[in-house]
Amino acid sequence: MQISTFIEETLKLCRAELLSRFRGDLDVRAKADASLVTEADLASEKVALGRIKAAFPDDVILSEETHTSAPRRPKGVHVWIVDPLDGTTNFANGYPYFCVSIARGVFRADGTVQVVAGGIIDGVGGKIYLAEAGCGAFVDGVKMQVRADRTLAKAFLVTGFYFTAPEKLLPEVERFARIARICPAIRRDGAAALDLAFVAEGVFDAFWEVGLQVWDVAAGSLLVSEAGGTVQNYSGTAGFYNLEATGIVAGNSATVAAIAGFL
Repeated sequence: MQISTFIEETLKLCRAELLSRFRGDLDVRAKADASLVTEADLASEKVALGRIKAAFPDDVILSEETHTSAPRRPKGVHVWIVDPLDGTTNFANGYPYFCVSIARGVFRADGTVQVVAGGIIDGVGGKIYLAEAGCGAFVDGVKMQVRADRTLAKAFLVTGFYFTAPEKLLPEVERFARIARICPAIRRDGAAALDLAFVAEGVFDAFWEVGLQVWDVAAGSLLVSEAGGTVQNYSGTAGFYNLEATGIVAGNSATVAAIAGFL
């Protein structure tokens, strides 16, 4: 079975678990970092991890809810990066903006991860976003292209900043304000993976955020780059992105360059 087909089938099964519980009577708990987890997260994760372990028993898995990790990273070993429900707070409050994100990567010689395939499914809309390195990015089988370059003043942007210690939150709010003085059309919808899928689709010009985890950005960053976009870290080089370094800026090249000037 092709990797993309396996990812697509897994995404659909995970989405079914989520939708069977959406706007139902959920058991919602706060994790140590104050983020939320529900039985829907755990049910979706059980499906994803069960399928991956059965089909790829030698691969490593990094997943949000089980907090699995990879202390050893031999070159060439494959790793699955799973977010069974991105946008849990939205989901728990009945807000229809959430998704499932699954990516497969491979460890480089220096231990960093190169994402080679990934997919995201829109929890409510059901659109499926898929990409394999070097093969382009597709939504429901149609090839995607990021939005054409335009000035920051005319851009449609999306971002996020999570409640955290005031000394960390305030710089993000101030950064938002500096960009908002130039670009009035900025959204904050609370599901970074789906935000990145929409960037790849050409809905948003660009996305930026700091403090995300690898499962938030693994599949989405590949979608954007395979759709002809630019992805970089906050202080990085355009076109090179390290999943585990600080911050992400992703979108068309002009908008990414403009946003990077504020970081």
